[in-house]
Amino acid sequence: MHIPDTFIPLGQAAIYWIISILFIARAVKWARKDMNENMIPLFGVLAAGIFVLQTINIAASLLIPVPMFTGVSWHIVGAALTAIIFASPWAAVLLMTMVLAIQSLFGDGGITVMGANILNMGIIGGFIGYYTFIGLSKLSVKRPAAMFAGGWLSMLLPAIALSFELWLAGTFPLKQGVLLMGTFQGIAGIGEGLITVIVFGAIIKARPDIVNEGTHKKESTAKVAAVGIFALFGLAAAAPFLASGDPDGLQQTASLVVSSEINNMIAPITPLFPSYAIPGMGDAGKVAAIIIGFAAILIMWIGISRVIKKV
Repeated sequence: MHIPDTFIPLGQAAIYWIISILFIARAVKWARKDMNENMIPLFGVLAAGIFVLQTINIAASLLIPVPMFTGVSWHIVGAALTAIIFASPWAAVLLMTMVLAIQSLFGDGGITVMGANILNMGIIGGFIGYYTFIGLSKLSVKRPAAMFAGGWLSMLLPAIALSFELWLAGTFPLKQGVLLMGTFQGIAGIGEGLITVIVFGAIIKARPDIVNEGTHKKESTAKVAAVGIFALFGLAAAAPFLASGDPDGLQQTASLVVSSEINNMIAPITPLFPSYAIPGMGDAGKVAAIIIGFAAILIMWIGISRVIKKV
């Protein structure tokens, strides 16, 4: 669901950037004031983990085995999961901004349109996912069900918003865009909901003190983070061999409704590692590129966390 540079005119892209910058500033304020220092290691590892997981596209037909979804894939976004773990949608805004910034180096989402991608995946996805979970929990819906619903809607509603954005940009026809993106990402939302429940449950099982009705005890997550880094490093090395080569929902929709003139436009900014690979290195270059991205997320968060916690 990463919009490429050529899909939105610069003037419109600037508007989405302005909106996102306002939210990013508020997210940094949240991190400085409300993020418990004992959760800082977990935040960095979660960001790096979501980066790695987003490189692994999974065939949609594994979720819904019908012919319509053959040849289409999906990947986790993680906005709802992040917001629920850290008891704030601002956490999702900050984390997705970091992930999207590094992904732009690989050509996964454009730089000029990053504001729109942050708006869709971080802001809309994070707020919808979190408050769906909170609202259903207050209605006495069981936590796994509320969490699944939050994860599902965090995929569906950003896809609808994206369809309107690309319609305004003159890239998508509205009805077809909403129908196709809603269908593809609605199916992807099933996987997102399941992964949200599974990952949250695994964290709670390993360390029930980490998440306690929105209040985190003063116990460091450094050990959990260290184990996570080790496991995710292995997953990063395996990612190129696990990922489906099928296009995701946006790519498939674009292939059906976007004119070849737009599809074949050259992005204004050439990515450093196009398609998560170092050119000329084959499979080794793919593994190295993903590991570089994984490490870059961790390094970025170390720098950011030191700045925001100085005050």
